[in-house]
Amino acid sequence: MNTTSRTTTLATLAILLAGAVPAAAQQPRGITLAEAMQLFARNNLELRVARAEAAEAAALARQAAAYPNPALTATHEPLSDGDRAYSETYLNVSQRLEWPGTRESRRTAADRTAAAAAARFAADSARLAFEVKHAYTGAALTGRVQHVLARVAEVFREGERSAEERYGEGDISLYDRRRFRVERARYETRLADAVLEAAAARRQLALLVAPDAEALELEPADSLAGLPPAIEPAGALETALARRRELAAAEAALASARAASAVARGERIPDLTATGGYKTQSDGLSGVFLGLSLPVPIWDRRGGAVEAADARIAAAESRLALTRRRIENDVRRALDAYASLSRRAALLVDASAAEAADLLEIARVAYAEGEMELIQLLDAAEALMEAQIAEARLRADLWRGYYDVERAIGGFDGPTNGGNDR
Repeated sequence: MNTTSRTTTLATLAILLAGAVPAAAQQPRGITLAEAMQLFARNNLELRVARAEAAEAAALARQAAAYPNPALTATHEPLSDGDRAYSETYLNVSQRLEWPGTRESRRTAADRTAAAAAARFAADSARLAFEVKHAYTGAALTGRVQHVLARVAEVFREGERSAEERYGEGDISLYDRRRFRVERARYETRLADAVLEAAAARRQLALLVAPDAEALELEPADSLAGLPPAIEPAGALETALARRRELAAAEAALASARAASAVARGERIPDLTATGGYKTQSDGLSGVFLGLSLPVPIWDRRGGAVEAADARIAAAESRLALTRRRIENDVRRALDAYASLSRRAALLVDASAAEAADLLEIARVAYAEGEMELIQLLDAAEALMEAQIAEARLRADLWRGYYDVERAIGGFDGPTNGGNDR
C-alpha cells in the first residue's frame, strides 16, 4: 500500500472513531497490519491504563522529592481576673527537619518504583502488540476460511440446480438428489458459522485498535501469503534477558524494595521539628522564641515496618528469579513451537491449493454435464476445502509463531515489516 492510500485509510478510520458514520451503516474496513499497530498505539484501552499507571508512578516519584511544608500558627490568649486583663499573642513557624539519609532513601525508593512502572508499561506494550498481531492474523485466517467455504457453497448451489435437472431427466437417482441437498445444507451451515466467526474476529481486532468506534469491524488488507523471515535461534536467550522489560521491572521492583527497607530503618529515628516565632504581651513585653520537638520512640519503634520491608525484599528477590526462569522457558517454548511450524510449513506447496481449486471446477462442470458421479464432486469439494483451509491455518499459525518469538526475545534486530510482505 502506498503512502497516499495508507493516509486515506487512516483518515477514514479517524472519521469512524469520531462517530461520524452511524453504527448501522458501518461496513468492514480494510486495514494493513502497520496501520493497525499505529491505531493500537493511540487507542488501545489497556495500553492507556498501563500508560496512566506509569505516569502516576513518575508523578509520585517527583512528589517524594518535595520538602515538608512549614506550618504557620497564630495564637492570641486573653486572660482576665476581675478588673485586671492580660493577653499574650504568638506568631510562630514550625518546620519538620528530615534526616538526610531518610529523605534520600525515600527518593530512591520512589524513583525505583517509577522505573518499575515504566518497565511494566513497556512490557505491557509488547504483550498487547503481540495480541494485536495475533488478532490481525486470526481475522485474516477467518476471512480466508469464509472465502473458501463460500466458494464451495456456491459450487453446491449450482450443482443442486443441475441435480434437479438431471433428476428430472432420469440421469440420477432420488438418493443422489437428496444426498446433494444434504451436502449443500452442510456446507451452507459451515459457511454461516464461518461468517459469524470472521465477523467476531474483525470486531475483536477493532476492539484492540479502535475501541471507541461503536460496532466497527476491521478487515485485514494483508492476505495470508508468503512466509515469515528466517529466525536465527543462536543467542536468543541472552537477547531476551537483555531486552525483556518484565525482567527490568522485576529488577527495579527489587531495588525499590531495598530502598523502602532503608526508609523503614531510617524512620526509627524520629524527625526533628524546629519552631520559632514572635511573642507579644499586653504589658508591653515582647520577644523572639525558639523551640525543638523530637518524638521519643518508646511505644512505636517501627519494628513491624522494618520486618515488613525485609519481607518485601525477599518476595522481590523470588519474583525476580521466577521472572528470569519464566523468560527462559518462554523463549525455549516459542523457539521450539516455531521450529516445529517451520518444518510443517516446508511441506507447503502453493500449487496444491490451486490444483484443488482446478479439480473442483473440473468436477463441477463434469457433474453438470452428467460425466461425473456425485461422489466425485463431493470428493473434489472436500479436497478443495481441506487443502486451502489447512494451508491457511498453517500459514496463520506460522505467522503467530513468528510474532510469539519476536515477543519472547524482546524484538528483532533491525527494521521488520511486521508481516506486511504477506
